Amino acid sequence: MTRLTLLFLIAAFAVPSGAFALPAPDRDDGTRVVLSADGVDQAAANRKAIATEKYYSSYGEPAEITSVPVVQQSGHTGPSWFGTLGIGVGLILIAGGLGVYAGRTLRPRHLGA
Repeated sequence: MTRLTLLFLIAAFAVPSGAFALPAPDRDDGTRVVLSADGVDQAAANRKAIATEKYYSSYGEPAEITSVPVVQQSGHTGPSWFGTLGIGVGLILIAGGLGVYAGRTLRPRHLGA
């Protein structure tokens, strides 16, 4: 059973990494002519930009924002560090107490004592 598990692990890790290590197929001459020095098809990029612009312009012009609401900051933004620390310590003590209680109640008793 251990050998079978090892075989599956090797297959799961070695086969995909071997596939990623294979070189990518090279582009044909027609594709290389279209691409710029950076490897970008500029005509396709322009078509995509125009399509995106048409999509967003179908919603119309955005309404102008005349005023930005001012958020008033209060002096207290959340629980204090001392309160948070106290709650954390309390949760740790409760978890420890429940662990001790469960350990004492669930321990099997010996019948021959």
